[in-house]
Amino acid sequence: MNGERYFFCYSTNLLEFLRYEKGKRYICTALHDKTMKRFWLFERTEELNQSLVEYTNRSRDLGLLTI
Repeated sequence: MNGERYFFCYSTNLLEFLRYEKGKRYICTALHDKTMKRFWLFERTEELNQSLVEYTNRSRDLGLLTI
């Protein structure tokens, strides 16, 4: 699977932002075969990339991210 074409979301907070604030739909959900963590698979588009930047900026502004 091409990592540039898809985005694997392991964060429920990010999932809720993408789904409920940005109206994005995921392709499928599954469990990682080694960690058994649930993830949601999104098609990576320019619009999705912009949403991810917005989420990162909001997190940074709230002090949740220190990068």
